[in-house]
Amino acid sequence: MSSNIQLKKREEYEDFYKKLRTKIMGWVKSGELNKKTQGWVGKFTEYLVVLPDLVYLLIKLLFDREVPKGTKSLIVIALAYLISPIDIIPDFVPVAGLVDDLLVTVIILNRIINGKDPIVLNKIPEYWPGESDVFEQVRKIVYLINEFASELPKGILKFMKEEKGGKK
Repeated sequence: MSSNIQLKKREEYEDFYKKLRTKIMGWVKSGELNKKTQGWVGKFTEYLVVLPDLVYLLIKLLFDREVPKGTKSLIVIALAYLISPIDIIPDFVPVAGLVDDLLVTVIILNRIINGKDPIVLNKIPEYWPGESDVFEQVRKIVYLINEFASELPKGILKFMKEEKGGKK
C-alpha cells in the first residue's frame, strides 16, 4: 500500500514537471516572457527553461533510497516552496514568481552540491534530464542571483505602479 502511495505522488510530481515545462516553453516561444516583464527577466529566460529540469531532478533524488535523509529534507523544503501559494515574490507578478521559484530551488540545490556527499553527487548527473551540465547551470544561476537581487525590487515596484495606473 505504501509503495502505491509513493508511486501516485511520483506521478503527480512528474505531471507537475511536464505542465511547468510546457508553460515556460510556451512563454519563451511566444515572446510573452519578455512582454510580461518588460524585458527585465530576459537574462533568466534560458534558466527558466531549466526550472522544470531542476524540479524533476529533485523529485528523482527525493524518491531514491540511497539519498540521505538530510538531503531529502532540503529537497522537501524546495518542493514545498515551489507548490506553496506564499512566495517571496508574489505570484501575481507575472513570471517573477517562477524566477523566485528558480532562485530558491537553485539555492537549495547548490547547498546540496556543496554538501559533497559522493552518493548524491553521483546521482545528480544520473537523474538530470537537461541538455547541458547541471553543475554548470547551477553555478551560472547562483552567479545571476547576485545581479538579480539588486534589480528585483525595481522591477516589482515598476510593475505594481503600472498595474495600479500610477506614473513613474
